[in-house]
Amino acid sequence: MKFLVVAASLLLAPTAAANEDLLTVKTTSGTYTGFVNSTTPDVNQWLGIPFGQPPVGSLRFMPPLKAPDYGKADAKSYKPICIQDSGNRTGVFWELVPEFQNTDPQSEDCLYLNIWAPRKPMIDGGPKSNSHAEKKKLPVIIWVCGGSFKEGGGHANYQVPDQWIQRTQTHIVVAFNYRLGLFGFPGSPVANKNVGLMDVRLVVEWLADNIEGFGGDPHRMTLYGQSAGAWATLFYGYANPEKPIVSSLIASSVGTSETYPTNVTRFHNLAQIVGCANLTDIQELACMQNVTAAYLQAKMLVSNWNPDPGPMQPVADGITVFANMTDRLASGQVAKIPLITGYNFNEPAAFQPFNLSMTSPPPADSAGFVGNPFACGVKREISVRLKYGLTTYRYLYAGNFTNITPRYWLGGMHSSDIPLIFGTHYEYRGNSTELEWETSFAMESYWVSFATNPSIDPRNYLGQSWPKYTTTAKEIVIFGNASLPSASSLAPDTISDYYSGPC
Repeated sequence: MKFLVVAASLLLAPTAAANEDLLTVKTTSGTYTGFVNSTTPDVNQWLGIPFGQPPVGSLRFMPPLKAPDYGKADAKSYKPICIQDSGNRTGVFWELVPEFQNTDPQSEDCLYLNIWAPRKPMIDGGPKSNSHAEKKKLPVIIWVCGGSFKEGGGHANYQVPDQWIQRTQTHIVVAFNYRLGLFGFPGSPVANKNVGLMDVRLVVEWLADNIEGFGGDPHRMTLYGQSAGAWATLFYGYANPEKPIVSSLIASSVGTSETYPTNVTRFHNLAQIVGCANLTDIQELACMQNVTAAYLQAKMLVSNWNPDPGPMQPVADGITVFANMTDRLASGQVAKIPLITGYNFNEPAAFQPFNLSMTSPPPADSAGFVGNPFACGVKREISVRLKYGLTTYRYLYAGNFTNITPRYWLGGMHSSDIPLIFGTHYEYRGNSTELEWETSFAMESYWVSFATNPSIDPRNYLGQSWPKYTTTAKEIVIFGNASLPSASSLAPDTISDYYSGPC
């Protein structure tokens, strides 16, 4: 049982003594004292640190402003997540596996981040000491949650990395809230249309200024997003070609398009509904900034509008999102940093009609999906990156683990890879299998290796190297395939294409 040996070796590795002084850290937004709990005694945690001013009143729908120095405070509990457009809360992620969801209280005052760092950090494969290595800092993984840009936040049970860090002591993880739906992507003609994406940039800037105080290396930060978070991650690379700050990107299950709309009427349509009709654009914005958030949220969740404003999602504003990403890349306007990207073999299953009484799968494509749209986004992004010589690593997640997806037809559905990365797969609905542990270790170690030194091919916990994806070799790593004893193995591109369907 190889995975048990690996786990034991990591837990028993020599470590340095804990330093109590590390729990209080001075930052640009205040001095915050974190905590350590009994379930992960080797992890320092700071929860609910502000990175931006509350985007309320005249700041609603506007670019985020840096948080001032708020003085001394505890950082020991999660703050509210941003206002959500969750609808009636039905479907797989609410009824069957709610651990994927953020269910904390909601508020407009939501620009907060959470940090998890090892108390006994391992530097380059060994513990920190009082030698020169003591001065070295750890790589940082910045998690951008998914949720269709209408749900999500910095705290969901499956996305808490404390057990991952407890076991490895190799890196720091940061999770945060960013504005969603109407509040993050309003589309007003006189306000920025994608302030939620600007929140992501502000988080990265805050970490560049402050993560060293938590033991992190500001020069080795990886932006890692899944689903909508993967969109945000790729958008970030296109929007920040000259100074990305982060040194690498990971985008899982990308649903990007080649082009994005530039003109939308959603904000205006909603204004007509909530009492801000027949005004100039500037008057309309001011009026909408004075409508209560609860009333706006309630109206956003009504499905029988006329005209229907549609979802509030990113649009091409020429600042954070561009009308044609391929053209942007062709002109060199993209961050020239490495990318890991991939998708799950059964992504669309998560979006089929579902209720808890179902004992058999719904009819194929009953939700209107053709093929695997997330695979199509990944393939499209890879093809243009290769054309312009950008380093890319490609994977396919092929796991089907019943404690994560407890209906056999869901298999490797959308988001089912997340618990493997965060090391939370064993915490709900029974023990994990040996293959599941091995898959988790492989993915975690590749991610940390990539964050540690993105200039070389990442390696997993067994020392296996992940080669770059090229137009000739087209090699990918497959995770979670039961026929592969190491849980990660190279395969030709045709294997991945088998699971992608038509694009």
